[in-house]
Amino acid sequence: MTREELGKQIETLRKKCGVSTYQLEKKGIHSSLPGTIEKGKKGYSMDSLIKYLSAIDENIYLSVEIERY
Repeated sequence: MTREELGKQIETLRKKCGVSTYQLEKKGIHSSLPGTIEKGKKGYSMDSLIKYLSAIDENIYLSVEIERY
């Protein structure tokens, strides 16, 4: 999975939860963070991602898939 694919999934999750970027700002999320995460850009920390997901009241669950060549 690429950063861009993950970002798109996170954006979809936020929208399904009915949370706007304005509401994220009211919960203390910097205005540039949603775009950075949702567009798959570099420059955010794991702590920022966790804070973002907490602001939309979602937990992160990881699924690991091993590719064999």
